Amino acid sequence: MRRPVIYVFALLTLLLASCEDRSGIVTFWDEIDVTVREGQVQEAEDRFAGFAELALDAPVEDATEALGRLFKRLKDDEVSYYIYAGWMEYAFHNLYSPCRNLDLFSYAVERIAEDEILSKEEISRLQRLVEYDNLNLQDYPCRVPEEAETDGAAFYLVVDLDCRSCLSALKALATEYPQTEHIALCFGYGRFPDVPGWRFTRPAGMNDFFELEAAPFWFLKGDDGLIEIPYNVDFNKPVYASPEEL
Repeated sequence: MRRPVIYVFALLTLLLASCEDRSGIVTFWDEIDVTVREGQVQEAEDRFAGFAELALDAPVEDATEALGRLFKRLKDDEVSYYIYAGWMEYAFHNLYSPCRNLDLFSYAVERIAEDEILSKEEISRLQRLVEYDNLNLQDYPCRVPEEAETDGAAFYLVVDLDCRSCLSALKALATEYPQTEHIALCFGYGRFPDVPGWRFTRPAGMNDFFELEAAPFWFLKGDDGLIEIPYNVDFNKPVYASPEEL
């Protein structure tokens, strides 16, 4: 009778192991030398890129645990810690990254703040990025600079006045949602363009409120002050197209 018991125990062990790391990503860093050495930076970066790609399809909890194990090992090497922190921002936060994952980026920033290896200024910058990622989510209260606030529904378009595609977006979107006020939140140093249908504003201190990574993008606030459509950052579709087409 003892042999079946041994088989059952072995089977349970295998099942528990498969449940612990369903995606194969949790133990990704366990046997890897995470030190970034001179002459091997590209190799290390490629390995991190491979991890970021795996994280796309892995359960968030598995990828988060893997990041936690990585951070634990990086604490022994501050130079490598700085380098990996930069890669995490580029992979998980950058709007153009195919591996963009705000859950993982938020967790990474939380760990970076906890470890206190980066400077306070750099940690604050990363925390502002997380705050930016949580702005104007669907069904949340609209948050814009004071100069751009308005009662009732509003269609906001964030533009860079030095960007040609932003001018195209202003023209193309001027008549969308005709029952709402159209407000252009302007970056850049150019003059406000002569495009009817918009209220232009260049809010003071807006760079501290939005971390402008790309423009143009837009979002819609309803009559109740809540976001009906969160900001559009789908670069596989034209930003200046009709909202119904996006």
